[in-house]
Amino acid sequence: MKIIQRLACVLFVFVWSASTLAQTAATADLRGTVKDPNGAVIQNATITVRDAARNFERTAQSNDSGYFTLLSLPPGHYTLTVTAKGFAKMVARDVGLTVGQVADYPVTMHLPTAETEVMVTGEPLLVETAKTSTSTTIGQQRIDNLPINGRNYVNFSLTNSQVQRDVAPSIGAAPTSGLNFGGQRARSNAVNVDGMDAVDNSVNGIRSTLSQEGVQEFQIITNGYEAEYGRASGGVVNIITKSGTNDFHGSAFGYLRKPQFPGAKSIYQHA
Repeated sequence: MKIIQRLACVLFVFVWSASTLAQTAATADLRGTVKDPNGAVIQNATITVRDAARNFERTAQSNDSGYFTLLSLPPGHYTLTVTAKGFAKMVARDVGLTVGQVADYPVTMHLPTAETEVMVTGEPLLVETAKTSTSTTIGQQRIDNLPINGRNYVNFSLTNSQVQRDVAPSIGAAPTSGLNFGGQRARSNAVNVDGMDAVDNSVNGIRSTLSQEGVQEFQIITNGYEAEYGRASGGVVNIITKSGTNDFHGSAFGYLRKPQFPGAKSIYQHA
């Protein structure tokens, strides 16, 4: 009976650890302090973030110090709304959060006037004051527009000067990430898909991920990453997949490659 209880405890710890990694490695946090025009903090303000495309919404309240925090938000673009008694409603649109980001958004409320709503225009300035890691986020714009050989989107990591292509041969059925972080071999990296481990721990190869069409963005962490990522002496790649939205859309692509050998003919030459 004791053995079964111990095994149950070990299983619980394993599942809890995996779920915690999935939440932290695939999400973003937004926090800040709500103040009035004179700089005094505002208590019990209601802060709401909403992603209309996915019909996702999260709400928080500011505490006695005016501080609020919204944890584990899926990466995306949000509308931030802040309401407080005696103040005009503040609305900030297109607040973009990327994977792994811990962003501070200072909020200043205004006294009500003829306008019942204060609209914040321009791209909001998000500051990461507690970040210790060195990272780069490859967003949708670069994924869609940069040329890539073989549609292996992980190679977009090479746009970071601290990442090099690993020239060691990838032997066997478990290929590596093909990336060299800080001189470490390609089997020393951690790759996560939506926060879940995509590394074959037997040989440190990378399991099959997904099509480039299904990638929303990904983050590369070159050094200083948190202990939650563990088991990586090289770097960390966090891949975030696209989720469904209220819009119906699709895409298509085709390969057009130069013949590799003399005498070879492209199938497009006679099109």
